[in-house]
Amino acid sequence: MSSQTPLYLPPFVLVTGNSGKLAETRRLLGRRIESITVELPEIQSLDLAAVLRAKADEAARHTDAAFAVEETALELDALNGFPGPLVKWMLDAIGAEGIARVALAAGNARARARCRLLLRAAGRDLEAEGVTEGTLVLPPRGDQGFGWDPVFLPAGETRTYGELPAADKDRLGHRGRAWRQLLATFATAADRGEPG
Repeated sequence: MSSQTPLYLPPFVLVTGNSGKLAETRRLLGRRIESITVELPEIQSLDLAAVLRAKADEAARHTDAAFAVEETALELDALNGFPGPLVKWMLDAIGAEGIARVALAAGNARARARCRLLLRAAGRDLEAEGVTEGTLVLPPRGDQGFGWDPVFLPAGETRTYGELPAADKDRLGHRGRAWRQLLATFATAADRGEPG
């Protein structure tokens, strides 16, 4: 992906305390991205965009630099899209295996992984989203990635996120899709002569 990174992508810091997210972002963009750790609020909402914007507004209080924030969601069809962006607390409470058990016990293993990004630079916000359809599986498989990766099987794959080599996860994954969409948004803005 680094060969496709536009030269005009502004320098920014990634606001996250999650080393897995930072490592994936660096790999996806093909360059070293600095990060800052700020305790960002995670408002109690199933609206992924609203959760992300609240995080961005709080991050802006802690840095004058251009920055990016992200929010991820795991939407279970069996629970009508829950836990969505609240997945962090469900992971803390019952773990990835527990989340998969809930879906399977409810009789529907279908799920989608969603990543939404917001880049705030030069006085404007750009947002992008990536989605990967899949199913939840048991037992957990693989030791790559983080979070619920070992129980998420992307559609059309025989390997969970936890089993995929980094390059394959970047190609198929929700985070990779979100970053590619954000880069495409920058390219479109540049083609129109808009400041990036």
